[in-house]
Amino acid sequence: MTSSREFEGRIGAGEALARAEMEQLLASPDLVGLGLLGETARKARRGDTVTYGRVLVLENGSPVPEAHEAGEVRLVRSPESVDDARERIRAAARVAAGSVLTGFSLADLLDLVGHDHLALADLARDLRGDGLEAVAETPLDRLGDTENLIEVVRAVTHGGLGVWRATIDRATLAERLDLIERAATLQRETGALRAFAPLPRLDPADTPATGYDDVRTVVAARLMCPNIASIQVDWPLYGPKLAQVAIAYGADDIDGVPVIDSLNLGGRRAPREDIERQIRAAFAVPVERDGRYGPRS
Repeated sequence: MTSSREFEGRIGAGEALARAEMEQLLASPDLVGLGLLGETARKARRGDTVTYGRVLVLENGSPVPEAHEAGEVRLVRSPESVDDARERIRAAARVAAGSVLTGFSLADLLDLVGHDHLALADLARDLRGDGLEAVAETPLDRLGDTENLIEVVRAVTHGGLGVWRATIDRATLAERLDLIERAATLQRETGALRAFAPLPRLDPADTPATGYDDVRTVVAARLMCPNIASIQVDWPLYGPKLAQVAIAYGADDIDGVPVIDSLNLGGRRAPREDIERQIRAAFAVPVERDGRYGPRS
């Protein structure tokens, strides 16, 4: 069996590991060695920088602040119709006020047009005209096989919307590597992605993952997808502890940091100060980004 040390040079050079090689590494009980490989890949791509994004989430009927400091305004929840989607985007565009406006799951938009790719491109063009810049989520497990996924992404980007963030809605442990491999293929074919969040948003109730499983998933995503700029962890879903540990295993972006201190924890525990403290504690340099994954000015 090849040791993790024998992969270090290739990983440091930005080379992707094949599925079989990743399975070999994951079969080892050496979690420390695996983490070192993830960290090597992260530093080869980003140096000591770990980015984070502050997001203002807008749900149906949720109150809208008059002013905010969000780098991204994100519409969530499935639209009931095309008209509903367009109306919500136009209202949110007035709130965004210079911030990047993203919205909805690509799978939900595909459902709205009856899985017609040409209609999806037309819808994307209309939504872009209403003020949307990118879809908020591209769930790799809800868009058919890899070939269909690629065509769906091409249709949306042809219509003018960004497809920047790949996600996974629900996956068993056995399915995670399949979806990571799919993300790498999608990026190779389209170049659309700027970030990939490989941890599922929902765990199967009968076989929930452990923290051990999650950090191994982060490493696998980083080592198999060097063509995707950022491997991401969702702050509200996974919390500061796992986000911090994930940095040591290859994650380089923390998504969904709240823009409003809803708990009134005080200046030193406000979301921005808290995330920067967590990143520094992981021996990295925090840099706030905007919704386009560029540094905020």
